Order: sequence, then structure tokens, then C-alpha cells
Amino acid sequence: MSRDNLKNITLTVLLMAVFIFSYLYTKKDRNYHAFSQTVQTPSGEKRFSDITNGKPSLLYFGFLNCPDACPTTFSMMSRVFKELGPGDLDKFNFIFIDLDPERDTMERLVNYSSYFHPKILPVVVPLKDLDAFTRFFGIAFMKVKLESTMSYTIDHSVDVVVLSKEGKFLELLHHDAPKTVVLKRIKDLIK
Repeated sequence: MSRDNLKNITLTVLLMAVFIFSYLYTKKDRNYHAFSQTVQTPSGEKRFSDITNGKPSLLYFGFLNCPDACPTTFSMMSRVFKELGPGDLDKFNFIFIDLDPERDTMERLVNYSSYFHPKILPVVVPLKDLDAFTRFFGIAFMKVKLESTMSYTIDHSVDVVVLSKEGKFLELLHHDAPKTVVLKRIKDLIK
């Protein structure tokens, strides 16, 4: 057997192993539906579908100890919200899904999010369901150990997920999108 044939066989076996692992890893989540998930809100436990409540929704996944992406996104969104009329603010949801339920309490999430704008609704997904919930929306996150008193941080997707009033994925608003672009997109969404 030639060296090239051996390489091809090895690569084929490796690819098959990756596909099998991927299939088995995601198989348990194929019947998962995030809108049926019970989550914690400032007013108690609710089904996620009751929070979105037939309105277009913007979802942001982050955590309180995030050093840059989360406060930058919330600050920009706060400036956008201030340019919308009170009636417009009622036409959509902005939901902050916490990625660090081991450290972040609802009380701290409420204080943090209200500092930026009262429109931001913090939500905590049970830790055991968080992987499936984030995958449902195409969000990646990973706990990363640190050599500090924090002991770990969370690396995560930083774009805002935009959902239609029916809960269908529409697009991602990029983390570094200018305020004018985000404002226009929200206005188009709530027409």
C-alpha cells in the first residue's frame, strides 16, 4: 500500500469519526425547541415563548463579567433605544440571555441591564439546558479558565440575533454595526 493511499484512508477514517461524533453530540438536541424552555425572568419563571409574546425580538447572549463586548453592545443599544419613541419600544423585545448562571444572579442581572436601559430584559436559562438553548439560536460560547481571582471567563458570540414576531431567525446584527444601521433595522422590523 502506497503512502498516499494510507493518508487517504487515514483522512477518511478521521472524517467519519468527526461526522459520527457530531451526529451523536447533536442528536439529543434535534427535538429541542428553545421557545418551550422554562427560563427565569425578573418576574419569575416563564416559558421563553411567553417572553417573546408574538413580537419581533432581539436576543443578546452575554454575561456580567464580560470585559468588553457586552457593555459595548448594551451601550450602543441604549443609544438606539433613546432614539425610538415610547410606542416603538413596546413593539419589540430586547432579551439578554445570561451565559454564566453559575455566577450571575437575577438581582445583579437586573441592576446591570437597567443601568443601560430598562428595555433590556435579563433571562437565565437553567445551566443544564444552556448548551441546547444557545445552539438552537446558532450561538457559540465556551468557559475558559483563567489564572486570576475570577477563575474563568466566557468566550461567546457577540452578534445580536434578530427574530421575527413568529420566532423565525431573520439575521444577525453585527457587534460593530453603527448605531444608524441598527436603528434603521429595528424601525424596519417594527413597521
